Amino acid sequence: MSERATDYVTPIVEIAASLFARKGYHGTSMRDIGREVGVHAGSLYVHIQGKEDLLEAIVHSIMERSERDMEEILAAGGTATEQLRQVAARDLKLIGENKEFATVFFHEWRNLSEPRQQAVIASRDRWETGLRSIITQGIEAGEFREADPRIAGIALTSILNWAYVWYSPDGSLTTDELADRFADLLIEGLRAH
Repeated sequence: MSERATDYVTPIVEIAASLFARKGYHGTSMRDIGREVGVHAGSLYVHIQGKEDLLEAIVHSIMERSERDMEEILAAGGTATEQLRQVAARDLKLIGENKEFATVFFHEWRNLSEPRQQAVIASRDRWETGLRSIITQGIEAGEFREADPRIAGIALTSILNWAYVWYSPDGSLTTDELADRFADLLIEGLRAH
């Protein structure tokens, strides 16, 4: 895609994310998106193939950034405690700064066609494998007590992933402060005594 085409598609994706977050994927028509963009719905098809492509672009944006963050955290090394703090900080920041995209990701990814859903599941599985490896590393290093890494990972993921529902940038805590508090809760629960 040319730079000019990308410059045109990016605002369409952002508008679609806003509409999907408010009205849902099925509640939003291409006509709605065209109206918000300021063009006829048919003109959108010059740049995109259809509504599902917009959903995929939104979902892929969150997945790609989340997976890249995990890869960077794992590559940087450090203690399991430091890495868990980084996971919490980056995940909350991603969700907090991209609330509409995150809302669409968590609510609408299942509206993708089967092959596209499989890509989401594969990305999620890679991310969760990274998280479990951090927890396992902490157990093996004696930082964390014996625990099921899968259950501990589910606990942290559940805490972080609901941020799209309750997080407000106008709240009393920043995403970094919230991440520290959530990491403290999980780390204290895992800490070897």
